[in-house]
Formats: sequence, C-alpha cells, structure tokens
Amino acid sequence: MATQVLDQMRLDELNQQQKSEPWRRHPTKFYAWVAFGVILPAVIAIGLFLGTDIPGALIIVLYLPIQLLASAMSAVATKGVRGIGDSVIIVNAIGATVFVLIVLLSVLGSLVIQGMRAMSAHFLYQNSVYINPSTPLEYGGIGHALIGTVLIVAIASLVAVPVGIATAVYITEVRGKAVPYVRFFVQAMSGVPSVVAGLFILTIVVATGAFGQGAFAGGLAYAILMLPTVARTAEEVLRLVPDDLRTGALALGSTRARTVMKVVIPAARTGVITAVILGIARVIGETAPLLIAAGNNDQTVLNPFGTPIAAVPTFIFNNVAQPFPDAVSRAWGSALVLIVLVGVLFTAARLIGRGRLANSRK
Repeated sequence: MATQVLDQMRLDELNQQQKSEPWRRHPTKFYAWVAFGVILPAVIAIGLFLGTDIPGALIIVLYLPIQLLASAMSAVATKGVRGIGDSVIIVNAIGATVFVLIVLLSVLGSLVIQGMRAMSAHFLYQNSVYINPSTPLEYGGIGHALIGTVLIVAIASLVAVPVGIATAVYITEVRGKAVPYVRFFVQAMSGVPSVVAGLFILTIVVATGAFGQGAFAGGLAYAILMLPTVARTAEEVLRLVPDDLRTGALALGSTRARTVMKVVIPAARTGVITAVILGIARVIGETAPLLIAAGNNDQTVLNPFGTPIAAVPTFIFNNVAQPFPDAVSRAWGSALVLIVLVGVLFTAARLIGRGRLANSRK
C-alpha cells in the first residue's frame, strides 16, 4: 500500500486550521425566533395581568396555549413543519417543571412565612398544659408533641424495619414458593388507607384491652403503613446487588445466610437506609391513625403504653380549624417544624450512608 507524504507547506496549512464545530453554529435568525418564542408569551401574560381584571390563575392557564403557539411559529420559521413536534415536547416539559417548582416554592414559602410567626425557643420545648386556643403565642409550645412523634415513629421503625427487610430478603434471596403471595400482600398493604390502619389497631389492640391509646398503639398503626414502603424499596435495592458477589461468597464456602448478612445487605446498605427513611417519610405526617390509636394529650408523656399521647400531626389537626389566629399560627409553626424534622432525617440518613459507603471502600 502506498504511503502518502505531505510536504511542509501542506503541514503548515493543516496546523493553521481552526477547530470547526458546525453543529454549534446557528444563524442570527435562529436566535431571533427563539427570543420571539420566549418573550412574546411573557409580554402578553404581563399585559393581561396589569391591564385587565382577569384572575392570575386564569392567566397562567392561558399562558400555556400562547406559549405553544409562539413556539410552533418559531419552530416553523427555523426548522420547518417537522420542528413543531419537538417544540411542543420541549415547551410541555419545561412548562411542567416550572409549574411544579412554582407550586413547591409557593407551599414552602407560605409555610415559612406563616410558621415563623409562632417560632420561638419556648415553642419547641414547652407543652400545652393550661393553654387554650385563644392563648397568646408567648405561652405554650409543641415540645410534648415532638416527643410523642419521636416515640411513635421509633416504635413503628422497630416493628416495620426488621420485618420489611426480612420480607425483601425472602423475596430476593430465599425465593421460596410463597414469594408470589408475599409480594401480593405487600402490594395490597401499600394501598391501605391510613384510617383503616388506625381502625385495625383500635379493634385488635385498644378495644380488646391489651393496650390503651398511646404511643405503642400509634406506632403499630404507623408500622402497618410503613411496612410496604420499606419492603418494596428494600426489595428493589437488593435486586441491584450483582450476582457475582453472591456466587463469589458461596464459592468461598459461605452459607446463604452468612452471604446475605455479610455481603448482600452491606453492599446495599445505602439503599436500605434510604428505604427506612422513605418509610418514615411515608408515615410521619399521617394524622388519622393517631387520632384513633394514639389519642391526644396536652402534657408531656414518656410512657408509650396505655396513656394517650400527642403528636405533631394531631397538634396541627386540633389547632388549624380553630377560629383563633394564634391557634392557626401554632398549626403553621408545627407544620414548619415537621418539615424541618423530615429534612434533618433525610440529611442525616444520606450522610450516614455516604460515610459508611466510603469506609467500606477503604
């Protein structure tokens, strides 16, 4: 095969060539039409909002078809008729994202603005003894409800987490004959209404006299709701563990139980922690089971058995419908504390999971 030899002049010419990226070049017309598709709907929406009496919610509804029309015009001018489909998909995707962000920020903003009215140091540690709905915000707090929430969630976790992880291990590792039935019941439990879980515990535990209303009964009701979330999430996480780890451990002489405990679960540790946190997030704001199974109390209760106990969701429920502004402010403040508590739990779980994962790689 002949070898092509380039002279020095040709080499200098090739070295002087600049990097070309034709796929990144667009004419000025393209950017002009893109600006048209972005600016025109915004100008129309702002004009309707400032110059007419049309409600803002209706203007938001009208904004989407105007944006779709402007994007379609820009697509036809720049890419032809075939570009209309792409523009519709892009506009809907971006519009849905922006809409969700606006709703989320609106909820969080309202929660922070309204909840900060009740925030103070004593609001976090005082209880509501001798406090009525008309009492000023300078007195009383949700300390008793925070303690009740921690007790109830801790009892629910002690019951649901081991059972949920064991269920996931049975489905993914043992793979016995009852796997289809176990998976069916787990999926069926995930659709159980929260009030049904509370009524079940009321009938089985409270009405029979085994235990009275309290943190233990509320924790059992929470455990029923928490179990399917933990089991299904842990099952999906355990399925992601490579089979090579299992076969390698078995080839070295390990038993199946030891392989699961020492290899599979540690490999999926971060995902299992996430499953636990998702289960806690699933139940920590539920009110109906606690109204039925845990009851309510204005005092600080540390005994989880047989004594009605307050929780943050029930405290919110009891105050939000009161005709007194201070009571409603306490409800907003409690909701803010609950959101912050969930955020702290998520952050702590992620930090713990990352720390352990980093240590396992060393």
